[in-house]
Amino acid sequence: MKKRLVAVLMTCAMGMTLLAGCGSDSSKGKDDSSKNSDGKVEITFWDNYADTIHTEVYTQLIEDFEKENPDITVKYVPLPSDQAKSKYDVAIQSNSTPDCGVIYQYWMNDFVIQDALAPLDEYYGDSDMLLDTFVDSMKNTAPDGKLYSLPFYVVPPALWYNTELLDAAGLEAPANWDEVFEYVEKLTDKDNGVYGFSIRGGAGSSQQLEQMLYQYSGITEMFDKDGNSTINDPKHVEFLENFAALYNKYTPESDITNASTEMISAFDSASAAMIFHNIGSYGQHRDTLGEGKFGAAIDLKAEDGSSVMVSNGVASLSVFKNSEHPEEAYKFISYLADHTANSLFNEKLGSIPCNKEALADEWVQNSAPVKAAADMLLNPETKIATLPVEVTGYFDLHTNTLATDFQNVLLGNETAQEYLDKWAEQMTSLKKTYDENVVSK
Repeated sequence: MKKRLVAVLMTCAMGMTLLAGCGSDSSKGKDDSSKNSDGKVEITFWDNYADTIHTEVYTQLIEDFEKENPDITVKYVPLPSDQAKSKYDVAIQSNSTPDCGVIYQYWMNDFVIQDALAPLDEYYGDSDMLLDTFVDSMKNTAPDGKLYSLPFYVVPPALWYNTELLDAAGLEAPANWDEVFEYVEKLTDKDNGVYGFSIRGGAGSSQQLEQMLYQYSGITEMFDKDGNSTINDPKHVEFLENFAALYNKYTPESDITNASTEMISAFDSASAAMIFHNIGSYGQHRDTLGEGKFGAAIDLKAEDGSSVMVSNGVASLSVFKNSEHPEEAYKFISYLADHTANSLFNEKLGSIPCNKEALADEWVQNSAPVKAAADMLLNPETKIATLPVEVTGYFDLHTNTLATDFQNVLLGNETAQEYLDKWAEQMTSLKKTYDENVVSK
């Protein structure tokens, strides 16, 4: 059970013109128009987190893949992270999905229910290149227990801190959230443009808040025995009241609209002493601030002193059912999941590889935050808070409602109790519908 919970937890946070252009390439006709004039097969690959680093590494990997497979051309399509899910949704409804792409585990069930993904069990077979915990996780998340996606990388949550600013204030790395709240005030120096913390108040904010809440409380069950959401537990209300009180006092006023990019930029420019993100931004901190100038508190202890890891899913690789070239599409995503490519990608991004050999590579052992996150993940003493990534509507609730309402809490227009009570009511309803329409069938 522990193995399954770790898997599900890691089980590691999206423009119609672009989508229309992509769709024309992925809507293959019976004349096999996806073949180039020279007879090569062209497949389309969507990246769900377009930024400079992702584009650079995918471009390199695609170039290497095409050299090894001269009969296949890969068209790379970068999607803005805050639009990626909606672009996939529209593509599914219009039958214009790509051949393959990166998706988050908490999207997968929604896509499977819409019959958009191709099962990969026959392709993957008895391969053991990926860690069993992550493969089992993908199967456990799917309503029919099939493998619809290859685990690619994991980005557990992390509190990043500027070591130079902490040293100047005579502070050690924070051990729990109480110390974080204490440090925020001490590290704020508005006269010199330094704030103790930068909050993600825009896109993706409620998902990171959810991770903070369960890490703080130590609660590992998302629903109680009666099927009610635990998100409005009194400990969570207490945390949110303290956290929201930081805004515009020890954080920049502009945080209210921050997505991950702006928050990370604040940290990397040393204008924010601490941020809460995930291990996936390690590569950017390393390349911008430099090794030794920042650290990561991976294991912020819960109130009872226990170690709790919370995450909202594996980033994974899927083949879409509409693909006219599923074998070539699988060949490409399998290449990305294999040792060399998986290691190169994760080393550049600073995330945890799902490939067994890549996880054992020297760079993992030499990257302190990545190694700490991997060690905590695999530690049997770690308590796992398994977010309800399998519940249909979970991601859309965060995107369409919770992020905007969180801004109202920061602005003082809604109390922490009111916000979490609404969240609990909505999540309880989604879970009931999921159990009735999916689990019971």
